[in-house]
Amino acid sequence: MSTTTNTKITDIYRSNYISADLMASEGIFIIKSKGHCPRKDFKGLLQEVGQHAKKYQVGKWFLDLQNFSASPEDIDWVVDEWIPKITKTIGCKHYIAFTFPENVIYQFGFSRRLNKLFPSGCLHIMPIAAKAHAVKWLQECDQ
Repeated sequence: MSTTTNTKITDIYRSNYISADLMASEGIFIIKSKGHCPRKDFKGLLQEVGQHAKKYQVGKWFLDLQNFSASPEDIDWVVDEWIPKITKTIGCKHYIAFTFPENVIYQFGFSRRLNKLFPSGCLHIMPIAAKAHAVKWLQECDQ
Protein backbone atom coordinates (compact mmCIF):
# COMPACT_ATOMS: atom_id res chain seq x y z
CA MET A 1 0.00 0.00 0.00
CA SER A 2 1.46 3.34 -1.04
CA THR A 3 1.34 6.34 1.22
CA THR A 4 2.38 9.93 0.79
CA THR A 5 5.72 9.08 2.41
CA ASN A 6 6.87 6.78 -0.42
CA THR A 7 4.83 8.03 -3.37
CA LYS A 8 6.21 10.70 -5.71
CA ILE A 9 4.41 13.99 -5.23
CA THR A 10 4.60 16.64 -7.96
CA ASP A 11 4.20 20.33 -7.17
CA ILE A 12 1.48 21.67 -9.50
CA TYR A 13 0.66 25.13 -8.13
CA ARG A 14 1.85 27.31 -5.24
CA SER A 15 0.76 30.69 -3.93
CA ASN A 16 0.60 32.30 -0.51
CA TYR A 17 -3.04 31.20 -0.26
CA ILE A 18 -3.50 27.83 -1.92
CA SER A 19 -1.45 24.94 -3.30
CA ALA A 20 -1.93 21.80 -5.37
CA ASP A 21 0.17 18.65 -5.52
CA LEU A 22 -0.32 15.57 -7.68
CA MET A 23 0.30 11.95 -6.79
CA ALA A 24 0.18 10.82 -10.44
CA SER A 25 0.74 7.12 -9.75
CA GLU A 26 -2.26 7.16 -7.38
CA GLY A 27 -4.34 9.57 -9.47
CA ILE A 28 -4.80 11.88 -6.47
CA PHE A 29 -4.75 15.68 -6.27
CA ILE A 30 -4.00 17.25 -2.90
CA ILE A 31 -5.27 20.82 -2.64
CA LYS A 32 -4.53 22.84 0.51
CA SER A 33 -5.76 26.29 1.41
CA LYS A 34 -4.13 28.85 3.67
CA GLY A 35 -6.90 31.37 4.29
CA HIS A 36 -8.89 33.60 1.98
CA CYS A 37 -7.94 32.87 -1.61
CA PRO A 38 -8.00 35.80 -4.06
CA ARG A 39 -9.60 35.21 -7.46
CA LYS A 40 -6.26 35.28 -9.32
CA ASP A 41 -4.83 32.46 -7.20
CA PHE A 42 -8.08 30.49 -7.09
CA LYS A 43 -8.54 30.47 -10.85
CA GLY A 44 -4.81 30.01 -11.48
CA LEU A 45 -4.79 26.90 -9.32
CA LEU A 46 -7.87 25.42 -10.97
CA GLN A 47 -6.55 26.09 -14.48
CA GLU A 48 -3.32 24.23 -13.66
CA VAL A 49 -5.21 21.43 -11.92
CA GLY A 50 -7.55 21.11 -14.90
CA GLN A 51 -4.66 20.65 -17.33
CA HIS A 52 -3.03 17.98 -15.16
CA ALA A 53 -6.35 16.26 -14.42
CA LYS A 54 -6.88 15.85 -18.15
CA LYS A 55 -3.32 14.64 -18.78
CA TYR A 56 -3.34 12.09 -15.92
CA GLN A 57 -7.11 11.33 -15.82
CA VAL A 58 -7.26 12.24 -12.14
CA GLY A 59 -10.56 11.53 -10.42
CA LYS A 60 -9.51 11.50 -6.76
CA TRP A 61 -9.24 14.68 -4.77
CA PHE A 62 -8.16 15.57 -1.23
CA LEU A 63 -9.37 19.07 -0.48
CA ASP A 64 -7.85 20.39 2.74
CA LEU A 65 -10.17 23.35 3.16
CA GLN A 66 -9.88 23.75 6.92
CA ASN A 67 -8.78 27.40 6.53
CA PHE A 68 -10.38 28.10 3.15
CA SER A 69 -12.49 31.02 2.06
CA ALA A 70 -13.17 32.56 -1.34
CA SER A 71 -15.65 35.03 -2.74
CA PRO A 72 -19.15 33.72 -3.46
CA GLU A 73 -18.63 34.63 -7.13
CA ASP A 74 -15.53 32.41 -7.31
CA ILE A 75 -17.39 29.50 -5.69
CA ASP A 76 -20.21 29.98 -8.22
CA TRP A 77 -17.65 29.95 -11.05
CA VAL A 78 -16.26 26.62 -9.81
CA VAL A 79 -19.69 25.03 -9.52
CA ASP A 80 -21.26 26.52 -12.65
CA GLU A 81 -18.29 26.48 -15.07
CA TRP A 82 -15.16 24.67 -13.90
CA ILE A 83 -16.71 21.46 -12.56
CA PRO A 84 -18.94 20.86 -15.62
CA LYS A 85 -15.93 21.49 -17.89
CA ILE A 86 -13.63 19.12 -15.98
CA THR A 87 -16.25 16.36 -15.80
CA LYS A 88 -16.84 16.66 -19.54
CA THR A 89 -13.08 16.32 -20.06
CA ILE A 90 -12.25 13.46 -17.68
CA GLY A 91 -15.60 11.86 -16.86
CA CYS A 92 -18.00 12.11 -13.99
CA LYS A 93 -16.67 9.50 -11.55
CA HIS A 94 -14.88 11.33 -8.74
CA TYR A 95 -13.87 10.59 -5.18
CA ILE A 96 -13.47 13.59 -2.89
CA ALA A 97 -12.07 13.49 0.63
CA PHE A 98 -12.21 16.82 2.37
CA THR A 99 -11.62 18.70 5.57
CA PHE A 100 -13.83 21.75 5.90
CA PRO A 101 -13.98 24.73 8.22
CA GLU A 102 -16.01 24.09 11.36
CA ASN A 103 -18.88 25.97 9.72
CA VAL A 104 -21.36 23.13 9.15
CA ILE A 105 -23.55 25.22 6.85
CA TYR A 106 -20.60 25.64 4.48
CA GLN A 107 -19.97 21.89 4.52
CA PHE A 108 -23.51 20.92 3.61
CA GLY A 109 -23.94 23.71 1.08
CA PHE A 110 -20.82 22.63 -0.81
CA SER A 111 -21.71 18.93 -0.72
CA ARG A 112 -25.31 19.58 -1.80
CA ARG A 113 -24.19 21.71 -4.76
CA LEU A 114 -21.67 19.09 -5.88
CA ASN A 115 -24.19 16.27 -5.63
CA LYS A 116 -26.59 18.17 -7.93
CA LEU A 117 -23.92 18.29 -10.66
CA PHE A 118 -23.22 14.57 -10.87
CA PRO A 119 -25.45 11.65 -11.89
CA SER A 120 -26.23 9.20 -9.11
CA GLY A 121 -23.27 6.94 -8.30
CA CYS A 122 -20.64 9.18 -9.94
CA LEU A 123 -19.61 11.33 -6.99
CA HIS A 124 -18.35 9.88 -3.73
CA ILE A 125 -17.74 12.45 -0.98
CA MET A 126 -16.11 11.65 2.37
CA PRO A 127 -15.75 14.30 5.06
CA ILE A 128 -12.59 13.44 6.99
CA ALA A 129 -11.55 14.98 10.29
CA ALA A 130 -8.02 13.54 10.35
CA LYS A 131 -5.96 14.58 7.33
CA ALA A 132 -3.87 11.42 7.56
CA HIS A 133 -6.92 9.32 6.71
CA ALA A 134 -7.81 11.24 3.53
CA VAL A 135 -5.11 9.85 1.23
CA LYS A 136 -5.58 6.34 2.63
CA TRP A 137 -9.32 6.48 1.88
CA LEU A 138 -8.63 7.77 -1.65
CA GLN A 139 -6.08 5.02 -2.30
CA GLU A 140 -8.60 2.36 -1.29
CA CYS A 141 -11.91 3.91 -2.42
CA ASP A 142 -12.24 2.26 -5.83
CA GLN A 143 -10.84 -1.15 -4.97
